[in-house]
Amino acid sequence: MTIATPTKTSSLPAPMRRLAAGWTLASAADNFLMFVLLWSAGPQGWSGQQTALLVVAIRLPAVLGGVLGGRAVDRFGPVPMLLLDAVARVFLMGALAISAWNGDLHIWTVLALGAAAGTTAPLSYAAARTLVPRLVEPHLLGKANALLSIGDQLPLLLGAILTGPALGLLGTGPAFLLPLAMLVAVAVIALRMRAAPQYAPVRPDDAGTTGARTWRSARVIGLISLSVAYYFTYGPYETVMPYFVREELGSGLGGYTVIWALFGAAALLTLPLAARLSRHRPGLVNAVGAIAWGALMLPLAFVHDLTAVAIGFAVSGAIWGPYAAIETTALHRWTDPADHGRIFGTQRAVLAIASPLGAAVGALGIDRLSPPAILAISAAGCALAGLAALSIRDLRRSR
Repeated sequence: MTIATPTKTSSLPAPMRRLAAGWTLASAADNFLMFVLLWSAGPQGWSGQQTALLVVAIRLPAVLGGVLGGRAVDRFGPVPMLLLDAVARVFLMGALAISAWNGDLHIWTVLALGAAAGTTAPLSYAAARTLVPRLVEPHLLGKANALLSIGDQLPLLLGAILTGPALGLLGTGPAFLLPLAMLVAVAVIALRMRAAPQYAPVRPDDAGTTGARTWRSARVIGLISLSVAYYFTYGPYETVMPYFVREELGSGLGGYTVIWALFGAAALLTLPLAARLSRHRPGLVNAVGAIAWGALMLPLAFVHDLTAVAIGFAVSGAIWGPYAAIETTALHRWTDPADHGRIFGTQRAVLAIASPLGAAVGALGIDRLSPPAILAISAAGCALAGLAALSIRDLRRSR
């Protein structure tokens, strides 16, 4: 590693662009895996309880992987941990492809291999976000995080678009070769990142000597807690939408693909706003965004027209788009760079379990409630979480 000399520019350096590409591919592999498994649950004959178990089994190990992996990023460096995750998941995707080559997904095999993949995936998340302030100058931080957040939004679009063709043209087992190829590319990018020059990230004036002070900060706790609630209330949409599309909208895989593709595309279109929005009051911006998202999705749960639901999802995607980049920039500026691996690893751990727990609750609810009722409860919960965040003065007013 070499130390970069600060020069006032408005463009992002090549290593930052490579990092964004690597994170996008790593995230796309993870999203594609979940899309394939959730859509295949019904045809494979899995019950709601089995689907819920699958989601939790794949995401629950992320708690351990995030907490320990974040510390490993601080200890061993972000680039080696990015490489480790890519190589580990290459082998795991290969094992999934071989085990399901004849089209049959055995639930216990999927649980074991999926859990292992879920353990290492947080390494890429923590490593990528730890690298950002080391690859760009401080005035480019918001712009860099907006670029990195393409890896949060584009994979949703890619997963929605690629799931149908991959399953239809390749079959269940060979479809897993697609995320395998993505992760091979991530490994190549990580190898190239080893020689990238780095800046010394700016340390906040109010940072403590250890991460303990960070976790006593109301604005940091409030910001991450808002995301936990946001992801939890979003979770049921993952498992309930297939039922909603089939039973309430009278559509199939094509309609399901269109809905999520529009959501992802709209989120990508609003990402450039993140750099500007993160300069002001990020806690206030994200809290209002959560309220708006929930208020929009609530009436959509009772709409029975595919076109109307697709348009509503596009608008909700536009609201969601800048959220993660704004949060990441705020955490970069509010916390000590020496603890970034731990901060983002822990953040990934709690977010990685929040969404699947919500998804599991949604899957269990299918046996007792209608899809519209579950989605309406989720939307209302998201709006309430945003209102609760607004009550935290330090979060609301911090710039």
